Amino acid sequence: MGAIADEELKKQGSMGGREEKILVLVRLRPLNEKEISKSEVADWECINDSTILYRNSLQECSGLPTAYSYDRVFSGDCSSKQVYDEGTKEIALSVVTGINSSIFASG
Repeated sequence: MGAIADEELKKQGSMGGREEKILVLVRLRPLNEKEISKSEVADWECINDSTILYRNSLQECSGLPTAYSYDRVFSGDCSSKQVYDEGTKEIALSVVTGINSSIFASG
């Protein structure tokens, strides 16, 4: 599957369509009790509210990217309420006003 050509994108944009957004939010998983008891450290770290950093010292992973950016990143110690308030509340409540919205959560 290839990318849509610039001409096709321009054609679709001129058809009177409205802007639609896909937001990607990431919440890091905190270490579990077993990992904590083994004094393990997390491989992922939030370095700001939109970027996570992969910290793995394995030689075979050294060529991989180490920082990834998203629309919003939440650390493992944040609450579900914080994720809702700062990440999905506006989307969830927009349904009440008749705007079609979807929230997909995994993990």
